[in-house]
Amino acid sequence: MRQPHPTPGLWIRQAAYITQNYLFSRQKPFLASFKLTYRCNLRCQQCPFFSMQSEELTFDEACGIIDQLYARGNRLLMFEGGEPLLWRDGEKRVHDLVVYARERFFSVGVTTNGTRPLDVPSDVLWVSVDGLRDTHNRLRGAPVFDQVIHNARASRHPRLYAHVTVNSVNAEEIPELLNFLNDVFRGITLQFYYPYDHKDDLFLDFDWRENLLEEVIRLKRTGVNILNSYAALHALRRNDWVCRDTLIDNANPDGSLQQGCYLKDRADIDCSRCGFSPHTEVSLACRGNPQAIMAGYRIFFQ
Repeated sequence: MRQPHPTPGLWIRQAAYITQNYLFSRQKPFLASFKLTYRCNLRCQQCPFFSMQSEELTFDEACGIIDQLYARGNRLLMFEGGEPLLWRDGEKRVHDLVVYARERFFSVGVTTNGTRPLDVPSDVLWVSVDGLRDTHNRLRGAPVFDQVIHNARASRHPRLYAHVTVNSVNAEEIPELLNFLNDVFRGITLQFYYPYDHKDDLFLDFDWRENLLEEVIRLKRTGVNILNSYAALHALRRNDWVCRDTLIDNANPDGSLQQGCYLKDRADIDCSRCGFSPHTEVSLACRGNPQAIMAGYRIFFQ
C-alpha cells in the first residue's frame, strides 16, 4: 500500500495555511477526532467508551460531519472508536470514509485495536498495543496479542505505528515493549493514561512517570523509533506545558461536535493529570516549538 507524496506546491500551501491560522492566529481548530462508534470487540480496562451507547451516522451523514470539521479549520482528521473498523453503513466501511476525507485534509489517520486486517487506506494507521503478551491481554480483556502482532507484520501500510498508553500496570515493561515494537512497526507513539474515574488505580504517579520518561528519552536517543518529540516527552514529565485546547475538535458517533479538551462531556477534566501526548505536541507546535513541528511532519507527512 503506497501513499503518494505531496507535490512541492502542495507543501507550500499547507505550510502557508498552518503559519497563517495557527502560529499567528489562535482561534481555529486543527486536529479533529471523529469517533465513528462506541462499539468495540474488546473490553479494555483503560477505555470508558465501549460501555457507552449512541446512534451512529450513515455514510452520507458521516461525510457531512467530515465536511463540517474541514470547514471549521481542521486539517488533520483521526477516526477513532470504540473500534472504528466495526462501523458499517450497508456496504460502506471506514475505508470509504477515509477515501472521502483524504480528498480534503492534509492527513487522515485511523486508530484501531489491531484485531482486524490492517488495510485501511489512511495516511497514518495506529495500532494500540499496551504491553507484552500477558499484560496486553490482561488490559484488553482477551487473548488478542498474537493476532495483533500477526496483523501488524502482515500489513503493508507505509505509516503503521504502534500507540502505547502507559499506565501503572504496564509501566515496568515499557522499555522492553518499546524495543519489541521497534522491530514490528514503522514508529511508536506513547501517551499516559488519564484517570476517567479519579480513584482509578491505572493512573501512574508523576515520580514514576518522570523516571520512565527519562528512560524513554534514552531509548529514543539510541535509535528506538519513538516519534514523540523530545520537547513533548520533557513537557509531559511534570505537565509543564500550556494546552491550547481550541486546536482540538471532537465529533461523536451521533454527529455532535465539541471544540476543546478531548474529555469535554466525557469525563471530569483535571489538567494536572493529563497525559494526552497528541495535545501536547500540537500545543507546542503551534507555539513554534521546532521539535514538535518536526515530529508532526515526520508522523503525518514524511
